Amino acid sequence: MKEIVRGISESLGLEDKYIEKASSLENCLQIMVANLYPPCPQPELAMGLAAHTDHGLLTLLIQNDTVGLQVLHKDKWVNIPPIPNSFLVNIVDHIEILSNGKYKSVLHRAVVNDRDVRISIALAHGPAADVAVNPAPMLLEDGQNPLAYPAIKYKEYVELQQSSKLDGKSYLEHIRNRGI
Repeated sequence: MKEIVRGISESLGLEDKYIEKASSLENCLQIMVANLYPPCPQPELAMGLAAHTDHGLLTLLIQNDTVGLQVLHKDKWVNIPPIPNSFLVNIVDHIEILSNGKYKSVLHRAVVNDRDVRISIALAHGPAADVAVNPAPMLLEDGQNPLAYPAIKYKEYVELQQSSKLDGKSYLEHIRNRGI
């Protein structure tokens, strides 16, 4: 986790431990969610998990060999075939905030099928609960990149996200467009 976050920091032209320090990663909030999607006799009438983005910095996903994860790419839902014995790493909301939109949180969903059981385990890694996450000031210095997101405490973001009906959108759209 730390190596991935350090690589993202460096790719943004920031000090390699910038995100680690700014998010108080040593006190991070981790959440594990296990999902079981049994075969569905009418998969065209059901959704395994509605479209959403994840809160936090990164989500590591472990899944069995049944296709079911889809990401929105160029306005089309695309199946992401599982790779055996691997983790899938999603960039999520607070990396988008910290990068001021240079990295994008992945809008995704889970679909069901009529033949196979799908199992997934998501390991969400977020900043410390009381850390206010905001775009890195160094990414705003040249005046070319206006502030895209207001600062918000991670705990407040999670509470707002979990209490809102998102209609297949990222909660980031709500804070970007309304300033919370």
